[in-house]
Amino acid sequence: MKKQLVVIGVLLFLCLSILSGCSEQKKPNISFEGIPLQIEQGQTTQLRWNVSDATSVTIDNEIGTVNLTGNLTILPLETTTYILTAKSSSTTVTATVQIIVNESNERPNVSMVQTEFYIEIIGMTKSYVNQTKVVVTATNKASGENQTSALEPTIIDGNGFPKFLGIGDVITFSHLADFQVGDTWTIQLLYKGEIIGQCIFKNPRGPYNISLVRMLQNGSAVRIIAIINGPVDQTLCSIDARNASSGVNQTMAMGATITDGDKNPNSLMVGDQITFSNLGKFKKGDQWTIQLEYEGAIIGQCIFTKQGNIIIIPK
Repeated sequence: MKKQLVVIGVLLFLCLSILSGCSEQKKPNISFEGIPLQIEQGQTTQLRWNVSDATSVTIDNEIGTVNLTGNLTILPLETTTYILTAKSSSTTVTATVQIIVNESNERPNVSMVQTEFYIEIIGMTKSYVNQTKVVVTATNKASGENQTSALEPTIIDGNGFPKFLGIGDVITFSHLADFQVGDTWTIQLLYKGEIIGQCIFKNPRGPYNISLVRMLQNGSAVRIIAIINGPVDQTLCSIDARNASSGVNQTMAMGATITDGDKNPNSLMVGDQITFSNLGKFKKGDQWTIQLEYEGAIIGQCIFTKQGNIIIIPK
């Protein structure tokens, strides 16, 4: 009888141990590092990670969901802590990496010129300037009145790095139609309170009886970065893509389409894009003149070149 009780006790112990082991969930195991951990402003670094026993992995700072194992090239504006979160069915584990960004004390100098109805940045003595610390002012050249609020100048990304001021970015104005043709302003860029760039802007035409669109290549698409007298009815727009060498219309062959980027698919606005579904049919370096037409009138134009491998830095 005693032997039977001992055997039963052992079996019960084994069963409880097995059940306990089955119910215990493994915690995700994380390896997360930055290489290098310290950079100068304008340099890139890499985040590298390896996670096991997880059902999902995310990284903050707008990176989002990632694979269990991977690496990512980043271009941080300033010293930033990145948090990796790994989840299993019942457990969440995090790991952090801080990238230290040493900001240069060099004061940037920016060259700007007026091109039609916007101002384009054409030169800089410093590769990267934190755009969040840049302020635009507009002073009426005749009266000396500050008309920044009335014009609503806005820095629009044109170089693929929306958080950095750089060559190709533009300054646009929301309310030019409220002023007389020929009105002139002194436009200044201030960085940390110091003037880093200045140019004269003259209201180029009036009244604004047609819309004008500024477009730039952004990776494998063409992005709308400025519109005067908008928004534009997208249903009345068409795209014309002509081979820059032969002049042949290749709109259909490229599969050119306007895609929504401003959350309003019926109106063409800043942030919308022209994308191409058949770029694989063409060779690297092929070039086209992309024209945007509204009821048959050309309202915007830019050059698009097929690139090789396109590396996208996270925003």
